[in-house]
Amino acid sequence: MADETPTEMSANSPRRNAQFARGGWNTEMKTGILQLLYANPFTGVDHEDPYTHLIKFYEIAGSTGIEEAGEEALFKRMFPHSLMGKAKEWFSV
Repeated sequence: MADETPTEMSANSPRRNAQFARGGWNTEMKTGILQLLYANPFTGVDHEDPYTHLIKFYEIAGSTGIEEAGEEALFKRMFPHSLMGKAKEWFSV
């Protein structure tokens, strides 16, 4: 892995190969939930723990009450709203 070029590493990254689910149904992101996500952002600074952020994210996003079938698609739509700063830049690449 150490001998891979940056291009080769990015080609094999899970982020690049991820397929984002799009629901065929109208799933609404509630304003209150989005406000909670904005109030608890992950910014990517050194002292932040990404695992703690994911736990908080799932607690907040899981309170939507949506059926399990549509949960993943909604979570994937909501997750970018929980990021700011360096983390948002990285995710958007």
